[in-house]
Amino acid sequence: MTYLKRLLLLALPVVAVVSMGTPAIALPASMSYIYNKPENRIGIGVIYSWPTTANYDAILPAGQRTDGPVLDWQGAGGFYIGAGYCADPYYFSTRDGGWRWYGWPGQAVTVRGPQKYPTKTVIAGESTARNEIRDLRPC
Repeated sequence: MTYLKRLLLLALPVVAVVSMGTPAIALPASMSYIYNKPENRIGIGVIYSWPTTANYDAILPAGQRTDGPVLDWQGAGGFYIGAGYCADPYYFSTRDGGWRWYGWPGQAVTVRGPQKYPTKTVIAGESTARNEIRDLRPC
């Protein structure tokens, strides 16, 4: 075998390995999040891990989620509603037919500020616990 053929046989595997792309790094899926509905128009306090002694860890602007670009959290433990405001927390459950309010059936929960409140971090049958804060209003 000639020198050129041997060199070519050695070089081909190197070219093949170098041309293989680097796989993209997959980010872990969010375990739970809080969505501050755009209609709320102001930020709410959000808590990364429950229980906590702090009122909140960050402010989540209206129209944003805790697992979105503003905070990029992989979980959310609770939220805080400031003095003079009320809000209604909801969670999503496929098994229960979609978005449901917190509380027992027929008994919606209204969080009256100043108050911090835990979110659902595990919902049966769901891979991500989805929570929404709706109807933030003076009360």
